[in-house]
Amino acid sequence: MKCYRPQLDGLRAIAIGLVGIEHYGGPLVHEHFPISAGAVGVHLFFVLSGFLITRNLLLRLDGHSPGDVIRRFFIGRAARLAPAYYLALLVLFALGAPKVSDHIFWHLTYMSNYLAATGGPLLVFWSLAVEEQFYLMLPLLLFLYNWNAVRVATGLIVVGFLSRSLVLATPIDPWSFELSILGKFEILGTGVLIGALSYQASQQGNRFLFGPALVALAVACFVFQGVAWYLWGNGVVRHLTFPLTTGIFFAMLVLRADADLPGLLAFFSGFAFVRFVGKISYGIYLTHAFFPEIFTSTLYVHHFGPAPLWVQGLGSIALSLLVPTLSWYLIEHPFLRFKERVLDGRAALRSLAAPVSRAAP
Repeated sequence: MKCYRPQLDGLRAIAIGLVGIEHYGGPLVHEHFPISAGAVGVHLFFVLSGFLITRNLLLRLDGHSPGDVIRRFFIGRAARLAPAYYLALLVLFALGAPKVSDHIFWHLTYMSNYLAATGGPLLVFWSLAVEEQFYLMLPLLLFLYNWNAVRVATGLIVVGFLSRSLVLATPIDPWSFELSILGKFEILGTGVLIGALSYQASQQGNRFLFGPALVALAVACFVFQGVAWYLWGNGVVRHLTFPLTTGIFFAMLVLRADADLPGLLAFFSGFAFVRFVGKISYGIYLTHAFFPEIFTSTLYVHHFGPAPLWVQGLGSIALSLLVPTLSWYLIEHPFLRFKERVLDGRAALRSLAAPVSRAAP
């Protein structure tokens, strides 16, 4: 379960690269390549998350009680995500960033997606809010449905698609729906589904992979989405098909990456820099969108004058690598190690106490 898979970090690097293109690409990229790269990158992150947390939850059931599995999961997610997230909020609040300080309650409670859906500012925190809401929901759904992850995944996908279709017949703004947890049920459910199928295959000593027919379907979904975008733009066709088609394509990539199969992704992931970018991708995602504002701030312009676009771009990219690197080594990684020590220590105490309790009259 803890075996390192370099291609998964390669996929994380691709995902954060797509998000970076969305935010740093400028008018030229957005005008000539209007693929909504940020949404594509976020969907890749969602499939990865659904896959990994589902399989890990199911694997942990083999040696722990359901209550212990859920407890360890919540502690692990909090230790991984909360320290860097709340530190970023604290810094932005202290600096007086109005989009953060004026709406701090929404961000503190991981409700940023609903802030944006109701007319508030859209910050990168919206997708982190969706993931956090999903992390709270999935273990409880699995518990309620007797850990039948395939059933849970199917339900998420069906409910998500039906809700997406019904939105078109209501006054609800499709954009607001996209920002809600319900609007991401299909893409997250796809990740849950392949996580469940991968676990089932591993229990039988096999490896679940897309066969040739499913690979062809995944590639067809990718091609269809590109053609649909250029033919119909950001309309009804995209609204109905984007999550499922991108989900199927990314499901194929995630399974190939998890199996460490040879190919372009393996070659790309062979570079240490790529893997490191994937490792710190959470910190990059959390902070990168705020760095361009440094170079247009009154303080910067007063001391250094207006920054050319190339200075803004290179400076923002440099900070987007430097700050997350510091975050990884000083905050994220130490908290992860502390979490492991706490959980391992509690497990050791329980194992020592068990014989005593059994021997008690």
